[in-house]
Amino acid sequence: MFIGRRYELELLEDFYKDNDKKVACLTGQLGMGKTTLLKEFVKDRKHIFHIAYPTTEVGQLVLFARAMQGVCDTEGFDNSANLKTLSAQCEKVPTLVELLDAIEAAAGDEKLLLIIDEYNNFVKADASYEKTLHEYFTEKWVGNNIKLIMCGSSFLSMDKYVLGKKAIWKGADITSIRLDKMGFYDSCQFFPDKDANERAFLYGITGGIPGHLAEVNGDLENVLSKLFLDAKSGTRLLPESTMSLDLRELSYYNRILMTLAQGNARVNQISAIVNKPKDVVVPYMNTLMSIGVVQKHNAITEKNNRKKTRYGIVNTNYLFWYRYVVPNIDKYYSGELSDMYTQLIKPEISDYMKTVFISMCKEYIKREADNGKLPFTIDDIGNWWENDEDKGTSVGFDLVALGKCEERPCTVFARCYYSDGPIEMVTLKGLIEMTKHVSAEGDVFYVVFSRSGFHENTLTVAGAIKNIMLITLDDVAQL
Repeated sequence: MFIGRRYELELLEDFYKDNDKKVACLTGQLGMGKTTLLKEFVKDRKHIFHIAYPTTEVGQLVLFARAMQGVCDTEGFDNSANLKTLSAQCEKVPTLVELLDAIEAAAGDEKLLLIIDEYNNFVKADASYEKTLHEYFTEKWVGNNIKLIMCGSSFLSMDKYVLGKKAIWKGADITSIRLDKMGFYDSCQFFPDKDANERAFLYGITGGIPGHLAEVNGDLENVLSKLFLDAKSGTRLLPESTMSLDLRELSYYNRILMTLAQGNARVNQISAIVNKPKDVVVPYMNTLMSIGVVQKHNAITEKNNRKKTRYGIVNTNYLFWYRYVVPNIDKYYSGELSDMYTQLIKPEISDYMKTVFISMCKEYIKREADNGKLPFTIDDIGNWWENDEDKGTSVGFDLVALGKCEERPCTVFARCYYSDGPIEMVTLKGLIEMTKHVSAEGDVFYVVFSRSGFHENTLTVAGAIKNIMLITLDDVAQL
């Protein structure tokens, strides 16, 4: 059963229906479900689906011709023959031009989709292949119904060959789609029978990565072990394996990510820990941002204030790995898995889940506002904090949204608590008091999210004040 990706399917549908659009590019890290999405999209359409394996120019043509079988007439080419045999007898292998001409003949007046998955492998097989393909789709095939979708797991390679300023496709009108992690609500479709706490935890450790979500089966500890703590399983989607498609030398990247995972979010903190000057650290951070692993945060009301810049790991799956496993990699390799869970992970899991909960709350408040279930709409959402330079700490709001209430500007301040006890009135007063430090615009709303509910006096006060909202984990996790 295909789950989620409604927005991306709509983008692909629009591309397919637009007769002027000829080329699309789909990018996303390993495990994000690119191939699954494309197979769902083309299942009732005439198509050729070539998954480019890293091989020689002849081997690539052999595999390409095999992908065409059943759609095109590749006369004189034995599709059933052994790859090794065909590669050794190059005269029996059609050229790329011959294969593309066969695709043109097969298409006729019908629409036909040509999909090349892991496109960088196709290009690397022979430099002339991208030139030939580009010539057909930008010149020879402009007036027909053949469309091309190039797909890849390496952001830097796809930028080099397709999307970048120096790519041969730079002048083409390309529909670009980037496949990121699934949101909380789509992720929950993989485990609809779990309760609110279990849904939150499973979303947190999988990071909304479909390749991990598909592995969710059984109790939570077994899932955790399967995804992270068993050195023999799941290694294809571990962060290092995924990033190695883009990054050659992982040493400092791993060190920086481990530093971020421990809560050191500012460049000067990271610089001190990794023992590299800031002007060296920043390019590393920029590279991690370019491949979607790290993101930069600025206080939402002070976006140009460089003193209020901090970084964070985008995916909570990566956060878990670099927070718990990498600092204890010796135990991981030696198989001390039970000790890792009981002694190192379980005691801190609520603190880790705070980050997950904030992500869930952000998605919840945006969804509810978009559906007209809140008294305001949201134009922009982020967070806000102020730094204590002497202590090297920060304090602020988990979420701050800017929007409108009845056509007037409004500001929404939110705190998210993933603690065991109900929220007391003093916490609510602290939230209101802190808003005095921010230059709020228009009407003000206060939102408190709590895993464990609220004390009776908090409920009483909030019930009497219309601009205070109290939301539980059960509310957020309601599908």
